[in-house]
Amino acid sequence: MLKSYAPAKINLILRVLGKREDGYHEIFSLMQRVSLFDTLHFRPISVPRIELKTNCPFLPTDKSNLIYRAASLFFKEVCSDSGISIYLIKRIPISSGLGGGSSDAATTLLSLNRLFGDCLSKKRLLEMAVSLGSDVPFFIFKSTAIVTGRGENVTPIDLDSHFWYIILCPPIRVSTAKIYSSWKLTKIRNETKIPKGKEILRCLENDLEDFAIRCFPEISLAKEMLKEVGAVKALMTGSGGAVFGVFLKKRDAKLAKERIKAPKAWKTFLVKGI
Repeated sequence: MLKSYAPAKINLILRVLGKREDGYHEIFSLMQRVSLFDTLHFRPISVPRIELKTNCPFLPTDKSNLIYRAASLFFKEVCSDSGISIYLIKRIPISSGLGGGSSDAATTLLSLNRLFGDCLSKKRLLEMAVSLGSDVPFFIFKSTAIVTGRGENVTPIDLDSHFWYIILCPPIRVSTAKIYSSWKLTKIRNETKIPKGKEILRCLENDLEDFAIRCFPEISLAKEMLKEVGAVKALMTGSGGAVFGVFLKKRDAKLAKERIKAPKAWKTFLVKGI
């Protein structure tokens, strides 16, 4: 049995640079993992099949699930006579922009590789991750990183400062495809340098946020609530609809979480950058 933790992520910066010929969008993003985790339990079995179960009743456990697809891809590569039983404890909200599904898939690749003797190189794991989804390669590196292309180019960096965050998740399901398809280029972006420490705060931005807010006003409300309790910056992550507020100290973040008055159906998390 192997127990693994799959972290959520936030996009401190998400710039959309244009649409590619392959239909994807060219991005420039600064992504950071945070201390909100799904948990996956892996148990090898003697028959060559994939068994996936979860505590989330509405989450599919067939070939449409990224975990299942990652495991299937792995076993096609290693040609093992064994199989795997996987149990997922889901904590990261679905369709929230926090990358839970992508993190689960990357964690599956890394964990299976560990269970089966590190038979695949990191390069090969990255190639497999790219085929699974745009955010999956980021989670292979286990580091804050600059992500470019459609997500396949990952450059780990030291941010030199790990902030505390309150994440608000309204009960909305945001379609990543719809948000990206509605995006329009409004200005040419050539910035590629990322300042370190607290200076990064002046650069936080998300090109998808304005349109997402027009579709889901709850995102704007979440930003306002976070600013009211002292967040130095509040921003939507990914294509939404989770919003994070930035705090410089754990104490300030804890006090803010106690003061925030989110609707009952919303989920609230106090996390740190990792």
